[in-house]
Amino acid sequence: MLLSARIAIAFLTILPARLPAELPVDGLRRSAGFFPLAGWLIGGFLAGCAWLCNWAGLPPLVSAVLLVTCGAWLTRGLHLDGLADLLDGLGGGQTPERRLAIMKDSATGAFGVIGLVLLLVLKVACLAALVANGGEPLFFALLAAPVAARWAMTTLACGVQYPRATGTGHAFVGKIGPKELALGGLLLTPLIWWYWSAGLIILGAALLPAVWLRGKVTKALGGVTGDVLGASCELGEVCGWLAAVVVLAT
Repeated sequence: MLLSARIAIAFLTILPARLPAELPVDGLRRSAGFFPLAGWLIGGFLAGCAWLCNWAGLPPLVSAVLLVTCGAWLTRGLHLDGLADLLDGLGGGQTPERRLAIMKDSATGAFGVIGLVLLLVLKVACLAALVANGGEPLFFALLAAPVAARWAMTTLACGVQYPRATGTGHAFVGKIGPKELALGGLLLTPLIWWYWSAGLIILGAALLPAVWLRGKVTKALGGVTGDVLGASCELGEVCGWLAAVVVLAT
């Protein structure tokens, strides 16, 4: 179990996690249940950064830009890259094969750039509103959205197929079962205990992109890839923060 947790942390963040040279297949699969744990670490890091920004007396907009920057750094931009690749594939291809080929290309096209810009602007706007409101709601939102978005990744990888023979998401997609979902759900319980109404709303908002993508990419790509999981995480995170603005910062 500890190995699976370390795999999840190493896969989703830049945080050091000592791993064996050969990763067991079962360990990779079980690590999906610990995706929310990585979300807790990311959210905790962002909460600490927000405290430092408040201590330094930075304006809300500056603080929000720094928080988004820290989040991208802590995740190596992995999910942002997945979102850009998915948008390029969906926007530029007419067949599943062509869309998958576009997504495999390392170059970022117009659809990807536009999507990334809009996503980052929306993240900054949401976080600026939360920072301006301050207090406990800010720290709750900074923790809740990353955790919920990463559990949404786990749910998206369950009960679907991987459209390629190999790839980053091959170890997770279609191999997630009830145990991984239950473990991920268990890691969500502190949020519900802390602030149950806002926690459920943020969780529901973070799950919406995963639900939409499940139906969309099954038809457009023939299954779920690692890029789709990354896109789900980014979209779920921003939807969670948007919901937090509605329920906590108004």
